[in-house]
Amino acid sequence: MSALVQRARPAFGLPGRIQAPNSKPRSLALVGLGDGGAAVARRIGAAAPPNVDVHVLAKSAAGENAVAAIQAGGGDLQRALTSADMIFLVACRGDDVTLASVVSGIARGRHHPVTALYIVPERQGAPDREDETLKTLRAHVEMLVVVSDESYVPAMIAALGD
Repeated sequence: MSALVQRARPAFGLPGRIQAPNSKPRSLALVGLGDGGAAVARRIGAAAPPNVDVHVLAKSAAGENAVAAIQAGGGDLQRALTSADMIFLVACRGDDVTLASVVSGIARGRHHPVTALYIVPERQGAPDREDETLKTLRAHVEMLVVVSDESYVPAMIAALGD
């Protein structure tokens, strides 16, 4: 085979196939709610995953204080929520998640669905109908995923962000 023919072949993959991704990586927003969810979000943020905006809303607030809590969360949460392709809330059993309604309201204004990742350790047993955190999350998100440990959160973000 001549040197000219060898150079014309792609460096990898099958000849004649597209050699570049056909879409851009997804932009994700992760919002930690309550003390437990905030701690999980901070750990994920410290790992600096690509294309993920991490925000923390550890304080509860209602009414006028909701805006102050969001501003205290650092970064531009509204910008992140309106520009993200996917939005995730993370919370742990017993967390105050009253700000889920505010986050969901911003996201829904841009027609972005919100997924909640609710961490309930297996040793604590499954959540029941009286679980206030579960009820609040269920009321304000399109999809709710109950997981037994926090390792699921970065794994899911990594899989969906590519």
